[in-house]
Order: sequence, then C-alpha cells, then structure tokens
Amino acid sequence: MIRSIVFITCLLLGACQNRNAIENIEIIPEFTEADQAFANAFSKLDGRWRGKFYIFQDSLLLPRTDLELRSLNLNSLSKPGVYLTDSLNVLQVYTSINPYFQRVEITDIYPDGKKVSSKGVNKVQNGELWCVVQKPEELIVHEGSLEGKGTIIWASSTSEKEEYFYETVNQDAYEIIGWGYYGSNADRSLSPPMWFYARYVREGDEGGGG
Repeated sequence: MIRSIVFITCLLLGACQNRNAIENIEIIPEFTEADQAFANAFSKLDGRWRGKFYIFQDSLLLPRTDLELRSLNLNSLSKPGVYLTDSLNVLQVYTSINPYFQRVEITDIYPDGKKVSSKGVNKVQNGELWCVVQKPEELIVHEGSLEGKGTIIWASSTSEKEEYFYETVNQDAYEIIGWGYYGSNADRSLSPPMWFYARYVREGDEGGGG
C-alpha cells in the first residue's frame, strides 16, 4: 500500500514538474532529437518590431463551426456583426539564444499612454512548440504547430479562456489574426465573441543566436 502511494505521488510530482518546466521562462531546456525538426522555427522573428494590435467584438453570434475557425484570414473580420472596439500600440523585441529558444520583451502602449511590460519565450521543448508570456497579472501559455512556411498556429484552452491564432512572418513584417473566448461563462457552442488582428513592422535587428 505504501509503495503504491509513493508511486502515485511520484507520478503526480513528475506531471507537475513537467508542466512547471513548460511555464518556466528562465531556464533554457536541453534540446533532444525530437526537437530537431523545429530548429530555427522562430528565427524570422529575431529583431525589433513595432505595430498596432486591434480588438474586435462579434455581436452576431452564430453556432460554432470549427472548420471555419481553423481557416483564418482578414475576411473573418469583415463579417456582419464584427466591429472594432479597441486598439493599442505594441513594441516587441525577439532574441534567439539558440535554434530552439527565443526570448521576447513586449511593451503594450494603451491610448491613455499607459505602458505595460511583459516578458516571455518561444521555445521547442519535448518535441513541441511553446509560447509562454509572463504579463504583470497573468501567465499565458500557448502550444504551437507549423502551417506552411512562415506561419505558426498558437492555441490554448482552459476553463477560463480559449484562444487560437495565426502568426505569419516575412522579412519586414508579421501579422497575427485570431479569436478568443474569455470567462468561464462564455458559450463555446457559439462563434467567438472576440477577435483580434495585429501587424508589426521590423525596425531593426537585435542579433540572435538562432
């Protein structure tokens, strides 16, 4: 009986430690053979980027169609009922430490002049892509997958929030488009109430080891 309890405890601790390792933005993980397929997945982002982040609301919520929500483009923001509610200026600086680990510093500048600074990482760990951002009052964790050349799909789902977005990078600019459900009372059988779009332009290189 005691051995069984010890074994279960070890399993639970192992799961917690693995999860904490994903959320940790200070420690650079040791890369494995499973990571090699994603080498330099983030290198196009190295540098300094500035642009605008736009927030939209959908006032005409229809039954959710997952196929449509997984194929995003600007037409998603021009549907009836979707309207702009807010925007903010953003400065982001990305620096690759190695081909599998990239640090990011983010400054959000709100219309009233308020500035909010965050830091995070893009990383390959255990053969998976992760984006982890520590905001002043929230830790954000997204799991990623590659979509063609230059696009990463980031997604997360908890009882309080579900987000899904494309991040597409070229030489001089990159765009983000996606949607989200926020709050435990959000009805996820309907289309997302919130959408967002951003476009950032490269200002200069900050170096990078990727």
